[in-house]
Amino acid sequence: MPQIDDPRHNLRLPLELKRKIAHSAVDNGRSMNAEILARLEASFAPDTKREIENLLKTIADLKASDQKEAFDLLAKATEILSQR
Repeated sequence: MPQIDDPRHNLRLPLELKRKIAHSAVDNGRSMNAEILARLEASFAPDTKREIENLLKTIADLKASDQKEAFDLLAKATEILSQR
């Protein structure tokens, strides 16, 4: 929850974008401010999909015997993560 002394910023939004944010806020059970903050925070989070794609490209560049070992390690890691 924002504090009284949190910095404030006026922001101009195109009407259509404001509508999209408002609908998304309702869908997510948040205020528009909370929705905007959540989306901004998410934009700074690591891009997991891109990281996985890069990892798979690296594995694809390995020779076949090393690829099998890498995929076996990935399968083991996936199994461990799914147990949590």
